[in-house]
This record gives sequence, structure tokens and C-alpha cells, in this order.
Amino acid sequence: MLIANYIMPLFRQCGDERSFAGTAFCIDDYLITAGHVINTEATYYLRNGQDWHPLQYDQWIPRQLPTTDKRGYDVALYPIPGLKSPLSLADADTEPLDHLDVLCWQMLPQGLRQVGTQSLVLNEQDEDGYRRISTVDRITHGSSGSPVMRDGKVYGIITMGRDHVDTAGMSPLKRSLEQNTCWIFKVSHIRRFLPR
Repeated sequence: MLIANYIMPLFRQCGDERSFAGTAFCIDDYLITAGHVINTEATYYLRNGQDWHPLQYDQWIPRQLPTTDKRGYDVALYPIPGLKSPLSLADADTEPLDHLDVLCWQMLPQGLRQVGTQSLVLNEQDEDGYRRISTVDRITHGSSGSPVMRDGKVYGIITMGRDHVDTAGMSPLKRSLEQNTCWIFKVSHIRRFLPR
């Protein structure tokens, strides 16, 4: 089974139009994404190849998330019984300087594409439910909800980028590193939202 097949784009229905909202992935009997990807009461669609699967807004767990700052718990799960995903949650959180892979969907000039890159967990103090990573290739809007993983084990979810960073006065290297960083919601905190 290809892991990439279990990482899919999510769309929001706006009137007659479906707009790309972010990325979601499958683990056990759940579809998982970042909470802010589904923060509008609407019908969402999971696209799997050419197939569209509607998702009812009131079935997301949890449905209300404080996502206005990085300490908000930015995760949502949708029950889909019977999934047979090769992905699983890691048993422990990442440590500084861990190398991980990111696989996400992004709307690029040539259209919607699945994008993969490598990342490094930054050697910084832990931020409660979050850690910061730096990616080799820049990932932007649409990557929210993507898994950060190694060998099929998911260590976190992409939640918030660093586009807002003031880079004035930084060296070119430091500026480049800051532009390619984002926050991930840690696996230990994802587990807190799984029904017992």
C-alpha cells in the first residue's frame, strides 16, 4: 500500500463551488486534519482520486477549537469505520534534531499537486502541544493538516506556518530558515482527542 494514497485533499463546499481547504490523512478508523481547515460550518469533501466523499460537519471531533493562537489545539478527527491505512500514530513525540518527512497537498500554478519534502525538528524549547520544524522545500497554504512522519509513523500535524515572521535585518541564511518553518501539533496531544 502506498502511504501517499492515504493523504488526501479536503475541499469546502461554498454554494455551487468546491474550494481547496487543506490536507487530511487516514489512521485507524479516523480521518485527521488541522482544526482550522474545517473551522467553517459547511459540507466538506474528501477527494480520493476522482471520487468525492461528503463529510458532515457535525461529525468532526472536536467541533470547536481555539485556533486563534499557536496554543489552541488545532486538530480535528472524522470517524470512518473500516479504514485500512498503513499510517499509524507514533508512540512518542519528536525530539529536537529529528529528521521527518512531510507529504501534503498544495494549490500550485499548475494545479493541485501532492508535494513531499524533508524536515528537521528545531532545537528549541517545547511549546506545550507544539514543536517547530524547518522544511527543505517551502510549504504554504494547503499544507495544513498534513502528517509529519517517519517510516509510516505520524509524529504530528502541520498547523501554522511562519509567513508572518519579520525578516528585516536577518542574514540571508537565517531569513531562509525562518521562511521555511512551521508549527506541528504533537502526536501525544493528538492522542488526547481520540475517543477512549
